[in-house]
Amino acid sequence: MDETFDLVILGAGCAGLSLSMALAAQGRACPRTLVIESRSEYTNDRTWCFWQDPAAAENFPFRHRWQTMRVTHAGQSVPVDCGTTPYHMLTALDFYATTQASIDQQPNIELKRGTAVIGEPTYTGSVWQIRTTAGDLSARSVVDTRPDELPRLGGATLWQSFYGQEIECSAAVFDPLSMDLMNFLAPNRQDVPFVYLLPVTPTRALVEVTVFGAAPLAARALRGRLDTAIAERVGSAPYKVLRHEHGVLPMGLNTSPKPACKSWAKVGLMAGGARPSTGYAFQRIQRWAGECARTLVSAGHPIGHRRDPLPLRLMDRIFLDVLRADPGCGAALFLSLFSRVDPARVIRFLSGNGSIADALAVVKAMPVAPFLGAAVAMALRRGHHSEADNAA
Repeated sequence: MDETFDLVILGAGCAGLSLSMALAAQGRACPRTLVIESRSEYTNDRTWCFWQDPAAAENFPFRHRWQTMRVTHAGQSVPVDCGTTPYHMLTALDFYATTQASIDQQPNIELKRGTAVIGEPTYTGSVWQIRTTAGDLSARSVVDTRPDELPRLGGATLWQSFYGQEIECSAAVFDPLSMDLMNFLAPNRQDVPFVYLLPVTPTRALVEVTVFGAAPLAARALRGRLDTAIAERVGSAPYKVLRHEHGVLPMGLNTSPKPACKSWAKVGLMAGGARPSTGYAFQRIQRWAGECARTLVSAGHPIGHRRDPLPLRLMDRIFLDVLRADPGCGAALFLSLFSRVDPARVIRFLSGNGSIADALAVVKAMPVAPFLGAAVAMALRRGHHSEADNAA
């Protein structure tokens, strides 16, 4: 394989396949593209959930959707009506099948699985030289979805770690018409833990324990809390585990990847693909994929994820600083948010589609003292950094 492509996409996960699907939709204008993926086969290893934008086309076969959800803490439960944006569940297998079918119909795109990159690509001034286990190749542009590093303490303000099991219970213990967005566990000083429950039938559900904390957590660190959560939900009814999933998402990355040049774009969860304050990434990646595909066709080069507007970045940073300083207040903050603000505003804000009015409504629902303290501390840090830069 000693060829030159218009574009090479390194990694065929969510970002890489989403861009491939968006490029396939460009028809004859689609650049000659090679997608490299180290995995030989895809498995049903994850689930993407999000509030569906009513103006967006439904390109995927959703497993389930919910019109109502709950946020629960200390015996108080807040029901949330999703209105015109029901909460959708997309399985990994359905995502992989849909995107690959789209790629198969576009002769200008080739997906090569079971292929790994050897070393770092090098730029000659006109093309990128890439060594792979299947041979050498060249590319005029590269979109790299591979993470620069693994999740680590200090790599983000907080990490969202989750471990879940899809179970089939012998008794009808679930309500498939409503899901638990956040059912908070007992507050503590280390992290913000809650149960995320996605019932798809009266007997089947995905049950996850999610933790917002300073350190990324392996599945084994969450297994005990998940076992307890499932036991509390199903009681003495027998159940079997159909599959499991584990992940770690960044919430406020502390480093920003810089592109090597205009023909190279770094994207994905570890490059700004996830919303800092929530970890939601799927819809953000879809928006980026469409914009990147159009830019590749019109301008001949890729783009990375756009930064959120400054006011939103500041709000996310302050919110995460408050959670990190006092994890024990996390449950009360989210309960206040969903109980005091119009659900449509909250959903738009969490999805990254909020207006200034939505953001102000969210700010108004939060307690003044901790957020003011975090804002002052952030301003002081920025001042110290500016002084240090000037001194240097």
